[in-house]
Amino acid sequence: MQELWARIETVLGRIVPGVLAAMPPGATEEEIAAVEAVMGVELPQDVRDSYRCHDGLPGVLIGQHAALYSLGEMADDWRERAVDAGDPPWDERAEDGVIRRDISWSAGWIPFIGIGNGDVICIDLDPPTPERRGQVIDWSHEGWRARYETAGLREFLEGFAADLEADRYQVDETGGAWSDSGLPLVMLKD
Repeated sequence: MQELWARIETVLGRIVPGVLAAMPPGATEEEIAAVEAVMGVELPQDVRDSYRCHDGLPGVLIGQHAALYSLGEMADDWRERAVDAGDPPWDERAEDGVIRRDISWSAGWIPFIGIGNGDVICIDLDPPTPERRGQVIDWSHEGWRARYETAGLREFLEGFAADLEADRYQVDETGGAWSDSGLPLVMLKD
């Protein structure tokens, strides 16, 4: 994970040094364990490794999404959504073996990117089969549906790093409407 974050840091340092300078340091083992205790989960190793490199990524919209949450933001978002855990789905959906379809929200869906409209990108710790644990899913508040993104956070961040390296991102020095950090905003090119 350190090599992957080094790739991301290299490109951000070239295109927007201010964002690179503002990237938070990694979380400690104690901070990770505290968030796991709040949510009652053990995060996959790739998630733990990523957060040991950087505790969030402000000012950077990853893909068509938003910025990577800090651990505190992750726990706060999870707490807000936990009240809906286990609710039945709004409609009948056939089980597909990829994402649980018998519920509208699971306490095992750990949000790590908020879209801003109620949608979130999650680490799925409650998949229908054990081998899918840790996959990344995109959950939509419209119809309370989720769709598969990648096999895990590593693959998700590898796609982001590859897009950065392929010059698919641009910088909005004003920070844009998405940024409340005062930082320039890094986003996909139109």
